[in-house]
Amino acid sequence: MIGIIFQCVRDHCELLHISIPSQALTYQAGDHISMMNPFEEPDVPDYYADLELSQQASFRDIKSAFHRLAKKHHPDKKAPGKSIDASEFRKIREAYECLNDKNRRAAYDLLYFDLRDQWTRHKEWVANQHKKEENRRAEEDLRAARERAEKERQEAEAQRMRRAEEQKRAAREKAEQERIRKEKERRAEERSQEAARKAREQQEQAARERLRRERMKEAGKRSEEVARKVRIEQERAAQERLKAILIEEKQDAARRNWAKMRQEADRRGEAGKSQAEARRFMPATSPRCNHPRFGWFKKRGTASCVFCGEKRLKWSFYCPECSVSACPGCKANYCIL
Repeated sequence: MIGIIFQCVRDHCELLHISIPSQALTYQAGDHISMMNPFEEPDVPDYYADLELSQQASFRDIKSAFHRLAKKHHPDKKAPGKSIDASEFRKIREAYECLNDKNRRAAYDLLYFDLRDQWTRHKEWVANQHKKEENRRAEEDLRAARERAEKERQEAEAQRMRRAEEQKRAAREKAEQERIRKEKERRAEERSQEAARKAREQQEQAARERLRRERMKEAGKRSEEVARKVRIEQERAAQERLKAILIEEKQDAARRNWAKMRQEADRRGEAGKSQAEARRFMPATSPRCNHPRFGWFKKRGTASCVFCGEKRLKWSFYCPECSVSACPGCKANYCIL
């Protein structure tokens, strides 16, 4: 009867694509089910334990447990920089896919009683192995602690002996250092007295040298002040001479200009006959004006020439003394000065 039940379970699992090892369903007459080594991890997962549920859990409980664990173990929920291991998420997803299917869960429940015992024995064995490993490590730690304590004791003893030897050596060195210190103090006192004597001599020499430099400095300042005053007087005299030379040059230039102007006037005086005729045309308002040759200014506007009667429409020359108007030709011909 048991063989028939397990044959039906195997066929049902193959139909529902449930991966269950063949040795887990091997049956021999008169014997219990031939299972794997009870201390090895079973090939078939404990889906209820993976979802942290009991076999009596409802489909709603299965769904809630899957969602809760999926949020916890989903790779996308890992913090940045941490290694991503999706094995836990794949395990709970496989458990959910099996237990959420009614037919696959029914087939799985037929094997779960023995499977749960296998997982229980395996977990107990793993726990015992861990406990043995912890005990072994504790013994090793205790042995290492004892060895460290013995080593520390030996090192402390050696250090105590070294410290005693060092104290003796330090006492001898201290006595020698004290003798050397006193000798150094005596020599230092002698050197300080000699240094003080030399320092006094150097200070006196420095004071005399400083006084000599101050006197030389004051003499240099006085000589510089005298030289500066002499230089200022020389510069002032040079400027006066330069100014006199410039004035003399300007006066010479003015005399040459006046001489040239007088020569020009004398040359034009030879044309007195033509100028005498021109005076007849001069207006009666300015009979005594000599009409100088230079200084005539232009003025815009309409005017008539007082010499030839030409009517100027745009501009004409005006005498700087009598303000009569003239055309350019008459200005050049009738201006005698």
